[in-house]
Amino acid sequence: MVALLLGLSHFRASAQGVTDALRYTNFNYSGTARFMGTGGSLSPLGADISVASTNPAGLALFRRSEFTMTPALFINNTNSRLINTGNPGVIQENRTNMNLHNIGAVITSRPLSKRWKNVNFGFTLNHLGNFNRRFVFQGESIGSIAESWQERANDFAGVGAFDTGLAFDAGILYDFNDDGFYDIDYELNREAPLNRMQEVTEEGSMSELSFSLAGNYDEKLSIGLSVGVPIVNFSTKKRYTERDENSGPGGAVPYFESLVYEENLRTTGAGINAKLGLIFRLNQAFRLSGAVHTPTAFGLQDNFDSRLVNNYFEDEDEQGAFLGTEAASEGFFDYTLNTPWRYSGGLGFIFGKNGFLSTEVEYVDFANATFGFDGFASDEQNVNTAISRDLRDVLNIRIGGEVAVNEFRFRLGYNIRSSPFANDETNRNQLSAGFGYRGQSFFVDLGYRRALYEELYYPYVAREVPVQEVVNEFNVNQLALTIGAKF
Repeated sequence: MVALLLGLSHFRASAQGVTDALRYTNFNYSGTARFMGTGGSLSPLGADISVASTNPAGLALFRRSEFTMTPALFINNTNSRLINTGNPGVIQENRTNMNLHNIGAVITSRPLSKRWKNVNFGFTLNHLGNFNRRFVFQGESIGSIAESWQERANDFAGVGAFDTGLAFDAGILYDFNDDGFYDIDYELNREAPLNRMQEVTEEGSMSELSFSLAGNYDEKLSIGLSVGVPIVNFSTKKRYTERDENSGPGGAVPYFESLVYEENLRTTGAGINAKLGLIFRLNQAFRLSGAVHTPTAFGLQDNFDSRLVNNYFEDEDEQGAFLGTEAASEGFFDYTLNTPWRYSGGLGFIFGKNGFLSTEVEYVDFANATFGFDGFASDEQNVNTAISRDLRDVLNIRIGGEVAVNEFRFRLGYNIRSSPFANDETNRNQLSAGFGYRGQSFFVDLGYRRALYEELYYPYVAREVPVQEVVNEFNVNQLALTIGAKF
């Protein structure tokens, strides 16, 4: 086995891109079960610790100090199929994990003056994203990942990049005529069907540690400021295989029998941002809210390793010895990511002591996300150009309500999350519900959220070869339990 830190330039361009920018910028706000049950729409109403991550002005509406903790169960079921095959069978996978959606406290103060009724301090940890999922696809189709490596090696005049270097060391890429043009076994029969399979397992989450200060002025205007520290922990494991089912004498692809390509990546890091929020009480029933979030400046590190095994025969008629060549690479890379500005506005209506309705609209231009690669200016420009070309601005809508019956609370919510991709008008919608009990000094809430959506996945991409397109259908369910105390 050969362990190398190969040329990182091309690896940067392929490892950081549109998908990675969205992973750390397209937040799916979670916090308390009450926040989840009402579709995350509590910014105009406040008095929930989760709003430290959406509109910190809501913390000014706490009348008593409060501590909450919210464990949650996350279940992601996936159906996957390779569609460019004659028999696109579906493979089902599921991923279940426990995590902490929220923990924190709000400390209330006594009235400071006749006008300033109180100034409250909040210390919270709220969930922004869950990355746990697993999918598997399998099928027989025309094309090979070797064609992608060949194309890049010839386009960039060499095999110094991360993945093409692996392919060269494993004997998949070779310069047969010594003319600077790299060859592969599969070009001997580019119409040969290969059986391919890939297992992809993703793990991790993103949570935000917030330090908030909020004041209530004359029961009319609430102002809040929050400094957030998002913390990223993400890992992915991929195992891709190709096999000539007719290998041996007279096989579809001369020399070739199979290959195995394994990739492991772990991304860790943290960022910093600030949020300013306002809530204006028009009268006892109506409230208006607004908030602005600065970009989050992330500092991230990737640790990665890859392994490639190439199994082939010694000569074309496959009467010779069966050989196997293995290559491996590992390395790390530090980089930055700046997320877009976020703006939101909301309206809340309170039905006395009987409940409320609330809605919030959030504007984000994902095309403004930018990576920073120190020492790789060309790759940095290429990736950021792709982000600005492929992503767009969106409006996300959160709607929710609560009905109060004595000490009990019943909640419903709906979250409309627009696609951030240019020329894609689809939405990723979420339905939520909840139930709670509110005592004098103790409360407990249960919240549920469900989302159904599809994603396209491509195990590799090249210009001149058949595209391998995988459709993943995700069924995501979250269940959260909040336990809280007032003091």
